[in-house]
Amino acid sequence: MEQSKSQRIKVSMNHGLIVGLILVAMSVLVWITHIKTTGLFQYFHWAVLIGAVYHSIKTWRDQYCRGYIRYGQALGFGIRVMFFASVIFGFYTMLFLNWIDPDSVEESLSAVEEAYYSMGFPDDQIEQFMVIAQGMQTPGWQVISTIFGTTFLGLLISLIVSIFVKKEGDPFQSAMERVQDEGARENQ
Repeated sequence: MEQSKSQRIKVSMNHGLIVGLILVAMSVLVWITHIKTTGLFQYFHWAVLIGAVYHSIKTWRDQYCRGYIRYGQALGFGIRVMFFASVIFGFYTMLFLNWIDPDSVEESLSAVEEAYYSMGFPDDQIEQFMVIAQGMQTPGWQVISTIFGTTFLGLLISLIVSIFVKKEGDPFQSAMERVQDEGARENQ
């Protein structure tokens, strides 16, 4: 059953809100507890994102598509969910980096500069890199880069998850249901 565009957007926005709040909660957890975001936590983070996208697509398939969804539809829905989640997470990131913990920007810039030195880049080249990196710390750039990065991550996750969620029905049965639905509408 083809759903209206407004319904797809509404449902993906609702799921995106939930996934975005999960991303914010995980970020707050990392900030409060000072957990290192490598190793076990990184696996947990990936598992939560994959699980959230899987749940969103599966819910859409089962509740709104009569239990059937093509790969492309599942992929599109997963990307929409992660786009809306990225908007929520992007604005949180901007608030966090500019007002909640602005010192974290300086810490990350220092870590980047240190990494450039350890890689053996010349001083003048490191200075150029750092000017560019500091220019990217504007609120607008932070929101845009977070939205783009999280949506791209959603694309990668949805490419894989959609393989497992897709469930195509009998094309003859689908066509007959559409004919019956159209006939019922004409008789009303």
